[in-house]
Amino acid sequence: MKRLKPAIAFSALALLFAGSLFDWSAPQKPSGKLPSATPAAQAQEPATRPDTNGDHRVVELAVHYLERYGDTITGPATQARLYNERIDLLARFPESGTQLFQAAITTAFPELADTIFALMARLERYNRWLDNHELRLQGLPEMERYAEIWQQREAIFGALASQIWAEEQNPVEAKSAQLQQTLARLDQATELPLAELAHQLKTTADELYGMDLSRQLAGSGATGHALFTMDSVQQQLASLPPERRQQSINDLRRQLGYSEDAVQALARDDQRREEKWQAGKAYMEERRTLADTLSGEPLEAALVELRQRHFGFSAPTIEREEREGFFRFQRERRYGLN
Repeated sequence: MKRLKPAIAFSALALLFAGSLFDWSAPQKPSGKLPSATPAAQAQEPATRPDTNGDHRVVELAVHYLERYGDTITGPATQARLYNERIDLLARFPESGTQLFQAAITTAFPELADTIFALMARLERYNRWLDNHELRLQGLPEMERYAEIWQQREAIFGALASQIWAEEQNPVEAKSAQLQQTLARLDQATELPLAELAHQLKTTADELYGMDLSRQLAGSGATGHALFTMDSVQQQLASLPPERRQQSINDLRRQLGYSEDAVQALARDDQRREEKWQAGKAYMEERRTLADTLSGEPLEAALVELRQRHFGFSAPTIEREEREGFFRFQRERRYGLN
């Protein structure tokens, strides 16, 4: 199986948290957070439409909405922009704004009116949540705030959330693209020492996502996975004797921000993996010798005994893998990973 490129594990977590610089509310003109609705606006839209026949304001509003939003009104992001129109209308006409908005939307977009009104109710609920939690959200670290906001968006809007706030994804994807470019460059930078490769990776993460997020990524193992997947790193580690190799791996993890407890725990995992690879290497050499001298049932019986001697209780698993054509010890060795 082809190995994953360094950017995949790192970028997946980065995308989850990075993006806290963007507005929390529905898409709108660049004027900051959406204003809170008036008490009249906070009520859900009535089930029956008001009678506004003869009110020239309805026609004017319908024409305005058609001209401004008609080309893309089928999209949830465009429909969400009508929330600001509704708020402005309620501010101008506190007593009749709700009725005017409903009548104008029904006139302009009769087939989408119910969908738009349902979205307005969700946006009202979302903005009330923002108002109620504003102080607490401001006190959270950026990554936690952004994650909680997106969690609430998805709880209220479901799959529509990613469409309504689609513009937020573009800057996040841009950062991910920058990170992937750096990782691709470092992947081939075999002339750089190990410490410099780790330094450039960490510096890039800090610059793109901030030190708090960078520490979170290190703690999750994403940064280490990205580093140890690089060919430039693996080539240098493979050239070292075992003791120096493990010391270098430990030093790299410390440089990325791993705690000392984590470094020692991962070193123990590395040691167990090393023992398995050494057993696997010896097994594959003996297996090739047996295959050169035996065949049929004698070969199968000899392989059963050989697998049992090298792998103990894991022998049946190794046998099943080989029957399916997978030989785990023919995989590429990736120090610090497998």
